[in-house]
Amino acid sequence: MLKQKIVENYFDAKLYTNQEIIESVEKTKKEYAKKIINVNIKLNEFGVFVVTYYFKVSENIFQKIFIKIKQKRKDKQIRLLQEKNENSEERKKDKIEKRFEKYSGNKYGKYKSTGIYKPY
Repeated sequence: MLKQKIVENYFDAKLYTNQEIIESVEKTKKEYAKKIINVNIKLNEFGVFVVTYYFKVSENIFQKIFIKIKQKRKDKQIRLLQEKNENSEERKKDKIEKRFEKYSGNKYGKYKSTGIYKPY
């Protein structure tokens, strides 16, 4: 995303007339002749003209390529994280299954029979 550049000028309505404000807008447009400018003029509640210049920012090919590379990198990272989470869940399931297989033959709470009985 490109950020739009903004410049604001403030003119007091008591000191400046509409024609002077329009002339100053034309002067600033001449200063930035190579840029595309949108101008917005508002009269403030305090009696101040607010002149806002919105400069259109143009994209060049390299910026577009850089943005696409960033998006691909993010997609790749997201995929890797998803695969890592899936793999970790599979590993946990495998560990649990191995434990069950290892201890499934044992009966808990019973003594092992030694086969030898020795009274005192």
